[in-house]
Amino acid sequence: MNVIKRLIVSFFERSPQTDTDCSGNKIGNGAYALTIPSDFQKIGQLSVNISLNTEVNGQFPRGSMHSKIYTDGETILFVQRMSSPAGNNYFKQLGGEKVAQWGKDWCKNTYSMNVLDTTQEFEKYNKFIKEKGFSECSDYLVEMYDRLASRTSIARVIVFTPNDVAKYPAVPTSSARYHVENNN
Repeated sequence: MNVIKRLIVSFFERSPQTDTDCSGNKIGNGAYALTIPSDFQKIGQLSVNISLNTEVNGQFPRGSMHSKIYTDGETILFVQRMSSPAGNNYFKQLGGEKVAQWGKDWCKNTYSMNVLDTTQEFEKYNKFIKEKGFSECSDYLVEMYDRLASRTSIARVIVFTPNDVAKYPAVPTSSARYHVENNN
């Protein structure tokens, strides 16, 4: 758990000045910029289409979570972004424990993921993890940090840690988590 705390703290540190020693890797730009510890190495990227929830009859919006994936050998990070699927849609406020740190508000949720019984979205993340040759684990602790980078985009970091996670709820479907409204 100490690795996760160190990891989360380093996500939101200010980027170093050019004349200072860098102890982390800055990834992303603008509202999506994060600094992760230097012991995390990039292992790939992945885009996953997900269903979104809307209250507009007859619409079935889909989004795409674009991920850059990093690991320190055990903990796996999916650093993600998603924009609204249409110019006239925007995201409703996200749910979860409000965490105000480093001048930004985040929503934190903790879940469990059983690799044999999970959502379509998380099944694709699990497949990626397996394909990269990580030791097979039947359960992961999934810590999800997300925020609205703007009304039309979401920044999210998912931290996967092999663990016994019986006390946490299963990861929800994307349509249960992300709601879009029409801006008209």
